[in-house]
Amino acid sequence: MEQVLIYCVFFFVILVAIKKSSIAIAIILNINLFRAIPYVDYKKPYYGYYNENDLVLGAILPAICFMIILLKIFYKKDKINYQVDVIDVFMIVISLVMIISLIISPNFSKSIYYTGIFLFLGCPFYFVTKLLFSNTNNIKKQFFEFVFGLIFFAFTFSLISLYLHSIAKYPYARMTFPGVFPIPFCLFLCTASIFIIIYYIKPNFKNAITKNAKILFSLPVFAIIIFSIIKSNTRGPVFSMFLASLIVLGMFFKIKLNIKIILAFIVTSFAGLIVLVTAFDINKIAMRFIDLVPKDGNSLSPRLLAYADSIKLLLQRPWGISVGTFEDFYSNQADSAGSSYAHNLFMELISSFGVIGLLLSLFIIYICLYEYNFIIKNQKRIFSDYLFFTTIILVTFYFFETQFSFTLSTHKGWYFALALYSVFKFKFLKAKYIEN
Repeated sequence: MEQVLIYCVFFFVILVAIKKSSIAIAIILNINLFRAIPYVDYKKPYYGYYNENDLVLGAILPAICFMIILLKIFYKKDKINYQVDVIDVFMIVISLVMIISLIISPNFSKSIYYTGIFLFLGCPFYFVTKLLFSNTNNIKKQFFEFVFGLIFFAFTFSLISLYLHSIAKYPYARMTFPGVFPIPFCLFLCTASIFIIIYYIKPNFKNAITKNAKILFSLPVFAIIIFSIIKSNTRGPVFSMFLASLIVLGMFFKIKLNIKIILAFIVTSFAGLIVLVTAFDINKIAMRFIDLVPKDGNSLSPRLLAYADSIKLLLQRPWGISVGTFEDFYSNQADSAGSSYAHNLFMELISSFGVIGLLLSLFIIYICLYEYNFIIKNQKRIFSDYLFFTTIILVTFYFFETQFSFTLSTHKGWYFALALYSVFKFKFLKAKYIEN
């Protein structure tokens, strides 16, 4: 039965990729849940385990879907539209730096494996998504097909997960789809909830949706997804939603940022962190914070230790340790759960690529601040464009999530959102230029 379900999932996703490219992206963006389907015991569900990497459904299937989408684009279009911008430069630079860093990797096999995942399963979420939305004849249709597909599957997995969790003999405290880590499960549902919230706060977004599709945005659907998010008991994605809402409020009230002052503050603060880490025993300091969280929720200290270790690595190995090797340098080797990665986008860049990673981090921060002020400057026009507005929220949400979870090779949602931002910003600038 397991093999039958594997084939069913595989060919179902392939069929979707052939028929509806944007829905296929919604699926492979959350492939962790779909690849878990064949391995669940639906009569006597069991929790407390997580599926191993699945070559067929976790790697081959997404790669084939990317190829199908690309073939469809190149087959239908005589002339390919693609506007290179600063985000493309960032993606190319980080890919090249990652490849070059293999030379200094203390564990070449781990680094080449990690790099392969990034190049073939991470980067395509940016480049394929950008190609798809840049070359579609109906960008609104493509966008809403993605939204509808994502909400439908989020609702479906919420219902199934609630049922399985309720009948499980030994249910896990944090609800998820069996075999899937709670973080990607919650992230999936939070993304769907963002679209539903936008539906209720943006009239032009709501008016663009057909009558039949509006059922996906109904309050019962929203309630079930929100209830599932609460049951998952996962902080990162929820906190990211909260922080994203604060940024959007800042944009709404046109709170302009002084880039020079903020960058100076960040550089000064980072210098202070270096002094703190080198002059004091950060392990003892971190352990002081353990009492602030429940006994079984000690994720704060491992993160602090990971951050401290990343800063130490910058001083000890200024050219970095390459990617995928952080666990070999984690100071608390007894904690296997918290030692696999740096738990933060910037700390991973710094530990992996050293001084170059630090420069990349400052570059990302500068671009974020610059784009924020660009949005403030054009706030009225941008906020009236519901597609661009929605994309801004997605980019902000996924960016904050990169500060708490996942790695460079698995920031799929962020790369996807950056691609949409790039496409819609170009369309916005083009329309503005034509009007002027």
